[in-house]
Amino acid sequence: MGYGLQKAFPPAADWKDEATRIRMVAHPYLVQINTGFTGDGSLVISNNAASGGTCFGDSGGPNFVGTSNVIGGVTSFGLNWTCGGTGGVYRVDRADDLGWLATFGVSPAST
Repeated sequence: MGYGLQKAFPPAADWKDEATRIRMVAHPYLVQINTGFTGDGSLVISNNAASGGTCFGDSGGPNFVGTSNVIGGVTSFGLNWTCGGTGGVYRVDRADDLGWLATFGVSPAST
């Protein structure tokens, strides 16, 4: 889920007109765990080549586990200037992340 660009590289003069706040949702699948990009703290997910995926402005947005409200990671980066291809997600199930989240009263979901 994110509020990033809906079009790749709109003309600079039209930037404010083009950047509407539309919540976009994708249903990617897991491509790889613990990639070489960030070591053991990342996932690579698919993006829909036809309608896009991770795009500029999506960083920090949630990536939910399946159809649940459980956040498995946050959007970190995209690998393609057209917002297709694959996207990178920073995992939030690591001990240091869970410890940091606990300082805000956030704890892992019960399974």
